Amino acid sequence: MGELEGVIKYGLDFCLSQPTTENLSELNCWRSILYELKLIGQDSQRYEGYGFGNLSQRCQRDKTQFIISGTQTGNFAELTRSHYVRVESCDVTLNHVTASGPLKPSSEALTHSMFYELDSSIECVIHVHSPELWMFGLQNEYSCTDKNVEYGTQAMASEIARLYHSGKLLQHKTLVMAGHEDGVICFGNSVNQAAMALIDLWVKACSK
Repeated sequence: MGELEGVIKYGLDFCLSQPTTENLSELNCWRSILYELKLIGQDSQRYEGYGFGNLSQRCQRDKTQFIISGTQTGNFAELTRSHYVRVESCDVTLNHVTASGPLKPSSEALTHSMFYELDSSIECVIHVHSPELWMFGLQNEYSCTDKNVEYGTQAMASEIARLYHSGKLLQHKTLVMAGHEDGVICFGNSVNQAAMALIDLWVKACSK
């Protein structure tokens, strides 16, 4: 059994506030699809019952910030604005996140932030859990983090930077988290591109 999903490992300054007014329609539409595919969700038989999966998009009003689904929202079939959080800043060196919204951000907020910091053209990051996708990625030529690196940590952010700078990560826009059971991340220059990278992996893995 891998480590549990959903446990926040970074320092957090959080301000309870009203839901974001950012346009989340496309992000939320894809989130509903991923829930139906059981790539995001909550299952008493998986990960000791913790919710799994999260997604984010870069803010349009302030490109230095991003909106991410809140911690432990995997059990909801549909999300509303009240289930999303604004991440205002991240400091990987200090392992610290500043956020505001109706609930606290996903445990993967620090990981998401690394993608946005590395490349200003990245607009969306999606993290799902699937044994089939995870194993397919490990067995094929997809970028993989070190199996000893835990999710939601400074080390994971550093691994993402290492893989990004190698150039290989941009080929599939997909990252397999070798040390985080069933964890897969896709990203893109739009919500649709990130989601389609994930769907491409899903089709390949399920047709094998």
